Amino acid sequence: MRPNKGKSPAPASQVGALRDLLGGTDIPTAYKLGYILNFYREPSFRRIEAELGLTRPEIVILLALHFREGITAAEFCEFSGHLKAGVSRAAIALAKKELITRVTDQSDSRRQRLFLTDAGRDIYRRYAPALKAREAAMLACLSHAERRQLDGLLEKLAAHVPDWGSTAEL
Repeated sequence: MRPNKGKSPAPASQVGALRDLLGGTDIPTAYKLGYILNFYREPSFRRIEAELGLTRPEIVILLALHFREGITAAEFCEFSGHLKAGVSRAAIALAKKELITRVTDQSDSRRQRLFLTDAGRDIYRRYAPALKAREAAMLACLSHAERRQLDGLLEKLAAHVPDWGSTAEL
């Protein structure tokens, strides 16, 4: 089912079919979250890949470093759930593209801390506005109070993630 690209609401039959699809699984909450995230992320990341030549792991690493420089690849994996091999390859590629620097951790020479370069900050600034606009479009159907409530619920769920168990258990 394609998202409604116009300003008018989707026809009732389309809304009903979508509701049936999203509610017809054994994991309805996770399925709905995945559906929403996929329609946010996929077009955005495809555009960034095509226009800026970045892979998805590279995009996500740059996003994370914009807010938290100096993390290690292992810390990024722990936070994001991404696999170590893919993150390691992406960090190497970003360093080769001179978008990040990798600095040996002074307390543990086996670890490297990741930092944005000026070029990395510039490329982030090139794609961040489109991501923000897409998020605004996603949330446009919610009132201010609903957005605050959703944000609070998502924070509560995010804080609960460590209680689920290790991703290694999957």
